[in-house]
Amino acid sequence: METSPKPVTVTIDSHQISVPENTTILEAARQHGIRIPTLCHHPALSAWGGCRLCVVEVDGNPRLTASCVMPVREGMNVVTTNDGIIAARRLILEFLYAERNHNCMFCSQSGDCELQALAYELQMDHLTVPQSFEAFPVDITSEYMAFDHNRCILCGRCVRACREIAGAYVLNYQKRGIQNQIAFDLDVSRSESSCLECGVCMQLCPTGAIFSRYRTHRSVLGHPKSARQVKDSFCTGCGLMCDTQLVIEENHVIRVDGCLHSDHDGPILGQLCARGRFEILKTPGHRLLTPMIRESDGTWNPSSWKVAMDRIEKNMNGFNMGIFGLVSSRCANEQIMIFRDMMLKGWKADYLNVLEGPSLRSIADAWTELGKTFLALKESHAGRILDADHVLVVGVSAFNTQPAIGGIIRRIVLEKGVPATVIGSVDAISPRTRHYIRVTPGKEPVLVQAFLAQVLKSQHQPGTPAWESVLSEFESIDIQKSLSLAGLDASDQEIFQSAVNTFAHSQSPIIIAGRGVMGRFGVNCLRHLMLLSLTKGILPENALRMIILKPDGNSTGSLKLGIPAGNTIYRPGAWQRGVMLLEDENLSDSLVLNRLNALDFLAVITPYFPEALADKAHVLIPRPVGLEEEGTYTSLNGQENRVRQAALDRPDQVSESWQTLLALIQRTEFHPGYARWKDIHTSVMREIRAG
Repeated sequence: METSPKPVTVTIDSHQISVPENTTILEAARQHGIRIPTLCHHPALSAWGGCRLCVVEVDGNPRLTASCVMPVREGMNVVTTNDGIIAARRLILEFLYAERNHNCMFCSQSGDCELQALAYELQMDHLTVPQSFEAFPVDITSEYMAFDHNRCILCGRCVRACREIAGAYVLNYQKRGIQNQIAFDLDVSRSESSCLECGVCMQLCPTGAIFSRYRTHRSVLGHPKSARQVKDSFCTGCGLMCDTQLVIEENHVIRVDGCLHSDHDGPILGQLCARGRFEILKTPGHRLLTPMIRESDGTWNPSSWKVAMDRIEKNMNGFNMGIFGLVSSRCANEQIMIFRDMMLKGWKADYLNVLEGPSLRSIADAWTELGKTFLALKESHAGRILDADHVLVVGVSAFNTQPAIGGIIRRIVLEKGVPATVIGSVDAISPRTRHYIRVTPGKEPVLVQAFLAQVLKSQHQPGTPAWESVLSEFESIDIQKSLSLAGLDASDQEIFQSAVNTFAHSQSPIIIAGRGVMGRFGVNCLRHLMLLSLTKGILPENALRMIILKPDGNSTGSLKLGIPAGNTIYRPGAWQRGVMLLEDENLSDSLVLNRLNALDFLAVITPYFPEALADKAHVLIPRPVGLEEEGTYTSLNGQENRVRQAALDRPDQVSESWQTLLALIQRTEFHPGYARWKDIHTSVMREIRAG
C-alpha cells in the first residue's frame, strides 16, 4: 500500500512553506511562485544540474547549491536572490556566452531565446571574460531542422529529450573540453543518423542551436510577441490525436509544439512526429480561392460559383453507370458523411472509396470475417504497447504514417529489453529487432498463416465452438510447405521458430499490422493476425492485442461511416465521371492517377490547385484547409472522437466545406435530414458511435 510523502517545512526567501519530502528546492520554489532562473532544467525532463544558473544559498553556506537537484529537508533555510547569487549567475552566463558564438542579431530565435532573456534579466550587456573564437560545424542535412553548434550551450536538454521522451537515443555528447559538442549516433550528420526527426530536441532547446528550417523569417525580432496567438489543438495526421499548441501570427501557423507532460503520463509523452510538427507548415501548392473551369483548349479560367455548380449538376445528373467518388481520409467526419450521402444517395455512385484504395476494404472485410466467430471486439490503443512483453510487427516498411508508434516500440525495446519480431520486406525497427523474418512483398499472408498454425499447435486454446472451428481450419496446414512458399531458407526457418517460441511464451504481446498486409488480398492475413492476437486473450477493454496502422489520419472515421462502399473492385475503364474531395494531398505519386485518364467529367473540391489533376479535372471548387474549419476526427483504434476547432480564419470568398457539399446535394434528388452544422455533427456522432 502506497503512502503519501511526509510533508517538510522549509523557509525560502523568508517564506515558510510546506512541501512533500524529496521535492527539490526548485520545485518547491516554483510551486509557491518564487522564481529561480534555469537553463538546463525542464519540467518534462530529469534533473541534471549542469548549467548552475539555478544556484541558491542554503543555510547560510557560502558554497552555492544547484536548486534543481537538491531535495528539501526539514528546517532548511534557502535564499534565492542576493548580490552574491546574482553575481555568480551573471558570471556563469558570461562564460556560456564567451564559449560559443552567440550573435543574437543574426539568430532566428532572437526575441524568443531563454539564454538571451537571462542576459537581459541579469543586465549582462558585455563580457568580462575572454571570448573564444573556435568555429563549430552547422548541420543542415535535415529537411526540417538545422543544428548550429556555435549556438549550443551544452545544456543537455536535447540529449535527455531524445532519450526520455522520444525514446530514440540518437543524441549524446562527444569529444572533450572546448571541443565538446552534441553528436548524432557515432558522430554522423543528421541525415545519416537514426534520427526520427520528431523535433522534440528543437522544442526544448533554450537557444537557437536547433532551429526549424520552416518559417525562419518569422523571428520575433521585429515582430512583437503580442502579435502572436497560441491555440490548443490536436494533430489529425495519423489517428493518435497528439495534443498540440499552434503558434499563429497574421493568420499563419508559424510553429507547432507538442504538449509535454511533466508527469510522463501516457505513451506519447507530448512529443510530435515530423508529420505533426513540420509537414503541417508546408504549402502543397497555389491556394484555390475561386471556382475554376478547364476550357476545351486545356486552359484553366476562374468562374463564378453558380456557373461551376451548374456545370457539375449538368454532368453528374442523369447517368446510371460509371459514377465514382473519392474522398480524402484526412477530412473531418462531417465532410466525409455529407460527401458519402451526396455520392451514394444523390448521384447513385457505384464506387466510393478513400484515395488509398483497397486498404480500408481489407480492414473492413477482416473485421466482418472475425465477427462471424468472435463478436464485439475492437482494436487496442497505442498505450498498450508500453505494457507489451513482445512486439510483433508485420507488413510495416516504415512508420511513415504513424511515426510515434515506432518511437514507442523503440523505447520499450531499449528501456525494458522487450523482444521485437519483424515480418516483412523491410526491418522497420532495425537495428533493435530480435527476430527479423525477411519475406518478399506479397508473401506476408503465407508466413502469417504458418506463424498462427505453429502457435496453435504449441499452446492449448479454450474448447469453445468458435475456437474449435478455428483449430479445424488450421490443423491441415502444412507449415513446412508454407515456409518454403514464403521463400525462407534453413537459417530463416530457425529465426521463424525462435520468433514463434517467443510469442508463444509471452503473456501480453502486441501485434502491429502495416500496409503490407492490407492489399487487395489482405483480408485473410489480417484475420489471421486477429486470431493470433486472440490466442493470448482479450484486453480488459474487450480489445484485441493488435493495432492496425491505417493509411491516413481519419481512416477509422471513414470506416465507421461506411467507406469504402458500393462496388469497390476497380475495373479499368469503369469510371466515367466522378467527384473528388481532397484535403491537402500531393497526388503526384498516387496510384489513383492512373485511374483518372479519359474521364468524361471530374470535379474536385480542394483547398489547393491540384497540379497532378490539371489535365484530368474539369471543374475545381475551393474549400478551406483543415485548420480553417471545425470538424470531428476519430482515433486510430476508433474509440475516441474529438472535435478540432478552427484555428485560422478562412478566406472570405471560400465557403465552409459542409455548405458547399449541401449546395451540391440540393442539385440532386436526395434531400437530407440535416441543414445546419449542429444537425450534421449530431448525425455524424450517432453513426460513429454505432459503427
